[in-house]
Amino acid sequence: MDDSFLDCTRWQAMLDREGIPAADAYIGVLGKDDFASRQGKLLVWRGTKQAVLVSLLEYNGEQDADVAMLLVADDDALQSLLAEGLAMIPLLVRRGKLQPYMLKTMNELEVAGLADFVEDLGLIFPKH
Repeated sequence: MDDSFLDCTRWQAMLDREGIPAADAYIGVLGKDDFASRQGKLLVWRGTKQAVLVSLLEYNGEQDADVAMLLVADDDALQSLLAEGLAMIPLLVRRGKLQPYMLKTMNELEVAGLADFVEDLGLIFPKH
């Protein structure tokens, strides 16, 4: 994997431009290779009222309980996100370059403050 994926400063700059909502939960970003091998680094984003916090956590096949949404992407998709921003997510999902995993129910996402963000990205799944 390209080391720029682990550069929190680059992610911080992109997220500061894009903005993510203040939330009581994290959005995790993981490379496909790390996801498949069940070990590596998990990049986490969390919006607060003051700023977006970006950090790295160890990944051993399980993510922190505060991760509400996991974005698993290949290297090209990660580079696209860094360069072009969050608007790329729906296109990357359609192309199979990024897989979103909702780790919380829609009600939990709502309570955490991420439901509108998920919907804005076109990642809402129909309720049955």
